[in-house]
Amino acid sequence: MPTQRDIEHLLRRTEFVARPARVAALMAKPTLADAVADILAVPADPGTVTFTPGLTSSDNASEYAYYWLDRMAYSPKPMQERMALFWHGHFVSSYAKVTMAHAMRDQIDLYRREGLTNVRTLAKKMSVQVAMLKYLDNDRNRSTSPNQNFGRELLELFLLGVGNFTEADVESASRAWTGHSIDSVTDTYLWRSTWHDAARKSFLGLTINRGTDGTLHGPETIDAIFGSGIVPAAATNVANRGRRTREVAAEHISRKLWSEFAGTTPPAAVITAMRQTAVSSGFAIKPWITTMLTRPEFYADDVRKGLVRSPIAAAIAALATTKLRGTDLSLSRLEAAGQRPLYPPNVSGWRTNRAWINAAAMTARASSASSIAGKTMPGYSTGDLLIHLAGGTLSRDEVRNVYRDRPAELVQRVLDLMQVTLAPETHQALVNYAVNAPYWERHDLVRLVLMTPDLHLN
Repeated sequence: MPTQRDIEHLLRRTEFVARPARVAALMAKPTLADAVADILAVPADPGTVTFTPGLTSSDNASEYAYYWLDRMAYSPKPMQERMALFWHGHFVSSYAKVTMAHAMRDQIDLYRREGLTNVRTLAKKMSVQVAMLKYLDNDRNRSTSPNQNFGRELLELFLLGVGNFTEADVESASRAWTGHSIDSVTDTYLWRSTWHDAARKSFLGLTINRGTDGTLHGPETIDAIFGSGIVPAAATNVANRGRRTREVAAEHISRKLWSEFAGTTPPAAVITAMRQTAVSSGFAIKPWITTMLTRPEFYADDVRKGLVRSPIAAAIAALATTKLRGTDLSLSRLEAAGQRPLYPPNVSGWRTNRAWINAAAMTARASSASSIAGKTMPGYSTGDLLIHLAGGTLSRDEVRNVYRDRPAELVQRVLDLMQVTLAPETHQALVNYAVNAPYWERHDLVRLVLMTPDLHLN
């Protein structure tokens, strides 16, 4: 039977927070593998949002961002949204360039529906979505003027990694993907056969584009990478020359997954195990993730202490402690902290872990914590003098009078209502504050809890 410490760690990494009910449910599982299977058992259709008519596209994009934040915070199986957030930062598009809310919604909904299915099929589907076509200029890729943006990033960032292909492979991939475009009137996908280069091509040691259906020629590059392709002898990554690209791709994505969920340098044994699972399962994602989450290295002390919550993850933790909604968050503050949904900074996606720690980002986090704490206390203007938290309410009268001479009990009551357990030293620091603060300032305990390292480290 898994330990409570292991389950809480697992949930913080996969479902954003370790909710007491989820901890109890998974503690009843006979093995850690059973707990992981429960986390990965997500619904086939997570739903979506219908945009409010009459809003600008930018406002619809914000509408979707708020909807998605709510799903991250309150979905019964948040790993579905957690994986979608990972793919959003891996197979990257940004509204800043796409400027079509429906296209960004469709892309992220794809990641939400199929983010735990199969990487090969996921890669093929995202490649012909309007958001990706627009973001990496493949909508303007034609045989007479090939655009290499998508073909290059498919190899360099998305699937293989730097140094595991040649410029000739980039050219072949780019030409294979010609013809996939966007209808400028309807903003929907459009195949333009007259733009397509249908000639056979050499790609990663294979001959591709043998068939007559041009729409399948681009996806053949993905099949080659996950199939029998070979890292060329002229590739700059000498160590991988001659290796099957499916193994190199499995390692590349495994490192990204480990960085996202564990935060440390991945041990070689872990990458080997993840690669073997990915390849043997035909790149099915659930077995791949299961291997990562059941490795003993995932529960090592350096991993438990080794991950800074992303701004989005920290915001979701704040919502979970207060039962506020996504619309109670400030998208501009998330952006100032470094991570706004629908707006990855570039095609490389968001950097992780220590990249989140800098003066500007921490100032934005503190500002967000103050705003959220304020919204738990509607105040005199509304006639509501209660502090509203995840586990119930606390009156200001209780804070000022009932617990006036019982500061340690007040701290514990606030933590119980926020459903938060803090490190002993953090807990004691809050008690020290409550002992020394004037009684009328003790409601600031909510704000201070939201600013503790415990809420920003995972």
